Amino acid sequence: MAEGVGMNCVKYLLFFFNFLFWIAGLFLVGVGVWIRVDDNALKILHNLDHLDETVVYAGCYAFIGVGVVALIVGFFGCCGAIKENKCMLGTFFACLFLLLIAEVGVAIFAVVKKPDAEKFLKEGLDKISEKKYQDLDTELQRLVDFFQKDFKCCGMNSTKDWAPDYPDSCNCTVGDTCDTTTGRWNKPCDEEVINNLNKNIVYIGGGALGVALIMVLGIILSCMLFCHGRGEGERGALFGTTYKQFV
Repeated sequence: MAEGVGMNCVKYLLFFFNFLFWIAGLFLVGVGVWIRVDDNALKILHNLDHLDETVVYAGCYAFIGVGVVALIVGFFGCCGAIKENKCMLGTFFACLFLLLIAEVGVAIFAVVKKPDAEKFLKEGLDKISEKKYQDLDTELQRLVDFFQKDFKCCGMNSTKDWAPDYPDSCNCTVGDTCDTTTGRWNKPCDEEVINNLNKNIVYIGGGALGVALIMVLGIILSCMLFCHGRGEGERGALFGTTYKQFV
């Protein structure tokens, strides 16, 4: 009796885990499609890092691809958990294990390439200042205003990037980086953006670790449910056919 209740808890916990995984996949697909079809989003990304449209499109397709993989894995996990289908649970386990290895590989690559990423971001921000603020596209002006208001900075490469016609987002009255003499922020945004990312790297790493731990939990739960089994025969979750369980 106790074993049956425990396995039911495992089954529904695994289902809930995979449902969230499926939702995350749906979100990634939505973001990828949105960037692909929204001209304004494409223009902002293109102007920010001066990326070729082919690269931006490749990023969109990467989002969609990762989202589709998450949808498939979540589908196998949900159906395998509810039906206790060993074939689907085994497929789910294999996919999740491969994704875990991929995440570890990406994390190692990110740590090794961190200086290059900072350099790439700084160059992208600095290129924005090659034009006067008034000559920037409306979408890019909004992006600049967002950076300057949120990070309390003025200009991308230098605080004099927009001289002599400074935008209102450069103005300030109080703050650690506010120059009360000029009434403007006294630090450029490229430094502030990178410093902010470095300060929050612990949270980014913590989030990645959390995802990895959730994956490990999913692997453990799928193993428990897989080993529990249902007996000699089981009905297929999708096709309505009866087949002998494999071990």
